[in-house]
Amino acid sequence: MYKKFLTLSLLTSLIKADEYNFDLLDDVFDLDLEQLQHIKVISASKTSQNLNTTPAKMIVITKEQIEQRGYRSLNELLNDLPSIQILNHADSGIMNQIGIRGMMGNNYFKVLQDGIEINQTDGEIMSVSMQYPLFGIERVEILYGAASVLYGADAMSGVINLINSSKENGQAGVWVGERGYKYFYATQALKVKEGLFSYKAHFHTDQDYNLDKEYPSDYLGNENHDFKPQDTKSASLKYEKDGFDTGINYRYFSESTLTAMNGKNSLSNVYDKNANLNSELFSTFIRYKSTLFNDIESTTTLSYESTELLKDSYFRNRYTDYKPGYKYSKSQRYSFEETLNKNYKNHNFTFGSSIEWFKSIPMTYDLPTQSLSNVFINGSNNEIKAPIFEEKWNNIAFYLQDQITLNENFQLSLATRYDKNSSYESTFNPRIALIYSKDSLTQKLIYSQAFLAPSNYNKYKIYGTPLKANSLSDGNKYETDTFRVPNPDLKPEKSKSYEYNFEYLLNKNHLISFSTYYTTMKDLVLIEEKIPEQTYFLPNTTILDPRGAKNAANSYIYGGDISYNGHTYFSGYDLNYWFNYSYVNGKIDYDYDYELPFFTSHIFKAGSTFRYKEFTLSPSIRWLGPVSASHYKDDKLSKVDSYFIADIYSSYSLDKMQKISIKIDNLFDKHYYGVRYNTSSKYITPQNTQMVSLAYTIDF
Repeated sequence: MYKKFLTLSLLTSLIKADEYNFDLLDDVFDLDLEQLQHIKVISASKTSQNLNTTPAKMIVITKEQIEQRGYRSLNELLNDLPSIQILNHADSGIMNQIGIRGMMGNNYFKVLQDGIEINQTDGEIMSVSMQYPLFGIERVEILYGAASVLYGADAMSGVINLINSSKENGQAGVWVGERGYKYFYATQALKVKEGLFSYKAHFHTDQDYNLDKEYPSDYLGNENHDFKPQDTKSASLKYEKDGFDTGINYRYFSESTLTAMNGKNSLSNVYDKNANLNSELFSTFIRYKSTLFNDIESTTTLSYESTELLKDSYFRNRYTDYKPGYKYSKSQRYSFEETLNKNYKNHNFTFGSSIEWFKSIPMTYDLPTQSLSNVFINGSNNEIKAPIFEEKWNNIAFYLQDQITLNENFQLSLATRYDKNSSYESTFNPRIALIYSKDSLTQKLIYSQAFLAPSNYNKYKIYGTPLKANSLSDGNKYETDTFRVPNPDLKPEKSKSYEYNFEYLLNKNHLISFSTYYTTMKDLVLIEEKIPEQTYFLPNTTILDPRGAKNAANSYIYGGDISYNGHTYFSGYDLNYWFNYSYVNGKIDYDYDYELPFFTSHIFKAGSTFRYKEFTLSPSIRWLGPVSASHYKDDKLSKVDSYFIADIYSSYSLDKMQKISIKIDNLFDKHYYGVRYNTSSKYITPQNTQMVSLAYTIDF
């Protein structure tokens, strides 16, 4: 009944809004939709241009929308956007995985802050959640589709750019919620010696998930199945003046290895609250923008980035003989990039070059202690040393872009990039976009290519069941049942995408958008493939079932989405409303064909923001159709039932500086399941139930 009432309320607000056709009055909080289409963005071309003429599909979420909808983190924002699906409690030690346009995985897109990369360094599989908070952000630019032409490896499904505020401001806030939820943050930007200095920091502890009590039949055995919730922290400093800017970013997050360990998996793990993966991301940069001769604009960037899985991280399961099995990894990237931009007649030229140096210790074998010295394979009586890999490589890239104004309505964008990598094969990635824009109508035809680098995480991740005495009489002393072995010969995954985008402004406050796409992917990496040639990877040992990552499949993906955004202002009331419907489908070309895993074909999302004086109310809903998991051995997919989730956020301004808020996630306390980001079909995971949190915010 409550679901029907909320859905009816949302649809009624859309219908009622059309009864009023007043022009949007000047408002200090919002741009109208027509103005928003002409907002300047930088992510699609690395140069400033109007949103509606970029050579890519882009969505911009403004600071006002972030605050009015109650978004605290990047994953909350993405969850409302078209053609995006999120797997929560996705895997052991991984809170979530995000899929964009049929490509599931956080390593398929890049996260930037003011154009500087701030996500994982070497394709590590990590979550995107509260370690990317949204306070102090002026806008978020979301670019859909292949973007390797400018951003190189791993920009296959998109690029997300968090743009910091460039104005003096300050804000602090505290959230508290059920089951121990805590979130504190502070940010400030102020003038220092004619420049702008800013800092941001946050600390967050998620709710106690309580899944064993909410889903008791999903957890087997008699022990306590509780585990530690996610912890995150971040801090950043930035200074900018006269074309020069420099900054430091730090992010920490701790995630339980027991996430998604339900069903039979609950019998294979020890529920130890300290069995977590604890990671740190660090980045720093120096950038200088200047004008050279003949009005050539130059941007020079030096940057460093590292991702470290800390030594106190461990699993405790059957692979570690139910003792702590410590893990460690660290990857580093040093980068120099030079970009030149020149306007000449009806052309806008961009030329860029970069050189990157990488160093990586991939995730280790399960270590008995936090030391990397004298590590032996479990069960080998200290006879067989566990390998600790260390890799170094470099990448040199050149890219060229020409944005041509053909006439007042047509633009043509031509771009290409060449990457020469010392670790894997060279790649060539073009993009061609034809843009038509006249009055209220914008259309785009785009062809683009992209690639995903073969990560050392996938190449060299090793673990397995303890060794035992050999029973095969093949001359080896030991045998083991299942063991994940390395594969240093992985190749890049490659994609080719074709898309059409359509946008039409019915008037300045009503916008309809439509996109459709077709993508082919080659050399997909599957992470648990049989690799019989590695049967004797371990000395004096026979591996009965050697498994590892392998370029084992191709795929094709097709889909589209349609969105509507409206804004009405009347008699002191302000109403925003939106909905989107997304469709995705495809096939994996394996030893046999099977459906696209981890995705539902149908998603409907809708929401509205109602404001009157100091009061704001923002309900939203999501409906997802059945979601496919990985395939069974009989070539069939398991599925999770469709589900409907509603959230609501409301705030009240005490004065011009202070605000109180309430947020209810999973408003109707729906119990439902998601699929696990894993190649085993039997894994489905219980999802979070209702959570209520309160906030106090002060501007200064």
